[in-house]
Amino acid sequence: MCSFIFTNFKIENIERVNWFNQKRGPDITTNYKVERNYFIHNLLSITGEVGPQPLYNQKEDIFCIYNGEIYNYKKLDSTAETDGQSIITQYEECGEEVFKKLDGEFAIVLVDYKKRLLYLCTDTFATKPIWMSRDENRYCVTSYESVLKNLNFKNRVKLSENRVIKFNLDTMELQSVTKLKEFDTSSQYKDSFKDWITSFEQSIEKRTQSVRENIFIGLSGGYDSGAIACELMKKRIPFKAYSIKAEENEQIILKRHELLRRTYEDYSGELIHLSVGQYLEAQKKLKLNAEEFLYQIVRNGNITPNEFMTDDKGSVGLSFICEKASIEKRKIYLSGQGADEIFSDYGFANKKIYSHSTIGGYFPNNIQDIFPWNNFYKSTQYSYLGKEENVPGAWGIEGRYPFLDFKVVQEFLWLSPRLKNSKYKAPLQEYLSLNNFPFTEGEKVGFSCDKNLRNKK
Repeated sequence: MCSFIFTNFKIENIERVNWFNQKRGPDITTNYKVERNYFIHNLLSITGEVGPQPLYNQKEDIFCIYNGEIYNYKKLDSTAETDGQSIITQYEECGEEVFKKLDGEFAIVLVDYKKRLLYLCTDTFATKPIWMSRDENRYCVTSYESVLKNLNFKNRVKLSENRVIKFNLDTMELQSVTKLKEFDTSSQYKDSFKDWITSFEQSIEKRTQSVRENIFIGLSGGYDSGAIACELMKKRIPFKAYSIKAEENEQIILKRHELLRRTYEDYSGELIHLSVGQYLEAQKKLKLNAEEFLYQIVRNGNITPNEFMTDDKGSVGLSFICEKASIEKRKIYLSGQGADEIFSDYGFANKKIYSHSTIGGYFPNNIQDIFPWNNFYKSTQYSYLGKEENVPGAWGIEGRYPFLDFKVVQEFLWLSPRLKNSKYKAPLQEYLSLNNFPFTEGEKVGFSCDKNLRNKK
């Protein structure tokens, strides 16, 4: 998970300022000064050697701090002991083009002291948060907004997705803003789900390879977590599934756990019946340990008053699971985030399941007419990604997002309208059916904890 602060002034009361940030990276905190800049990094070590940051080259004129995982780092630099080292070596070879080569989930700060340049980079969907603010004499780039609030910055901006932003290091004058990647929406030509399924299988594989930490998922009766569980099972990748009894079909959840139990000799999945007392205690801990923010969900064309993240029952349930996972020393959470936003937009056949749907799950012959639909990057994508980062982050757990893999999304965009519109979440239905994994066709039920918690906050 990790987190960082990059600034041009010394921070007093660093423990208070770094409070929520540090929870994302509980392994090692470093504070390093270069010229007038301070690099503060909180490490959650998942892959390769334990490598405190900032990272730097031999000449010590290129420095980098980042949050996330680079899945293709060995292809970029076969000698790299950590994924972050590949960013430095590739930057030395090809300059800012390095960012376009990265395959992963990340937020990056890279400083070239020789060329006097500062780069900020977000991945395709800005899965890892990065905030920035500056006034007349100061600037600060960090993982959480609370750092900027504690330092009394007024104009606080969360960087958008899919960006490489370049500044003059000395003047902080903006030099350029470029896109990291471009989705191809020129044609919907594929009449088979085969390539989408292959991309999904590869997405799970890259997010589970070369890890020395334990993996877990939240397993519901829905399509998204079901597909993740199924692929992990097919590859015999060890993991634990936590389920909270909600309003979904409990029989489907039980069938899934039974299938996993038959596959893994040491399977230890849990079906949790959350009491009112447990719910309230979990929410109390969440409000103490997670950075709060207000959802920005567009409903019927307008941003209406939205709830705070810690008042969302889904957040509380996820926090309860993450606390259990943390106690059991599980650090990697495979999230289903993005599947609703990309593959259905919370609707089907031009009918909205929820009011925040914009296209009702109907994909026209010319997808450029709707791309990007509101939830693709913003609205629920922005809000629920924030939840999926802030809640596990409160427990020192890293979230990974198989459905937001660039290839997975691109392969979906290339599917013909006939296939996209054939079924609710058509590629997931196809995958689950091919693998005989239990699911209820056409059903979408949001997480709401046990029924007796409906009216509880």
